[in-house]
Amino acid sequence: MCDETTHQPSVHQQLTPLLLDLADTAPRDLDNGGVLRRLTDHSQKLPGVEATAVISVDERTKNTPTVAAASDHASGQLAQAQLEFDEGPGLEALRTGRRLADLPLDRPSFRSRWPRFVPRSLSEGFTGITVIPLRHQHRAIAALHLHHQHCPHHALPGESVRAAQAMSDAAVIGVAHERQQRYVDQLQSALTSRIAIEQAKGMLAERFEWTMEEAFELLRSYARSHNTRLNDLVRSVIDGPPTEGPFRRTSPR
Repeated sequence: MCDETTHQPSVHQQLTPLLLDLADTAPRDLDNGGVLRRLTDHSQKLPGVEATAVISVDERTKNTPTVAAASDHASGQLAQAQLEFDEGPGLEALRTGRRLADLPLDRPSFRSRWPRFVPRSLSEGFTGITVIPLRHQHRAIAALHLHHQHCPHHALPGESVRAAQAMSDAAVIGVAHERQQRYVDQLQSALTSRIAIEQAKGMLAERFEWTMEEAFELLRSYARSHNTRLNDLVRSVIDGPPTEGPFRRTSPR
């Protein structure tokens, strides 16, 4: 149905704390899309918006789109349907980087454009959709979906579109920080692992008068043959007494 919507004049007055929350670079909710979940929560409260969802691409999924967040089951299913159908406004916004604003999905042109997605959206009661791409370094990394109604003399308020755009721009900062933090954590983990391996190699080389290369090869061969993680084996060498474990000293020194 297309009921008249009472617009809240204070949308922009309330916007500042939401923008700060989305751009927050504090290390919270890393690795689980915390920023994009907050974006769906905040944008769902905009005048005229009934439900929200975000499709995103990430280097960890080899740039395969995934449903990152949704305000409810229906919007999540609609986002997932686009991935299954390989069609829809969200995927188009991701590919082109262009915003799609206040689309009347019940028009024949959109039924032809997305022949499987549009009937699914209409069956959920959403006759209009607005999709805002989140752009980072000249490419779209996510797409915010605003599900709403579109009828004669009734459209998504312009202030809601502008507010959603501002929130999406702020969320890019938070998403970029999340991904950068993951990369830093991965580098730190790799460095810590490398240091531990070098320490274990040195201990075994001294213990058995091996070369560093021989010590590493024996560590790696043992880990493979015993289906053991190399890092776990290395830690047992470092933390365990020299008279125990797979590389124990057999004679006192």
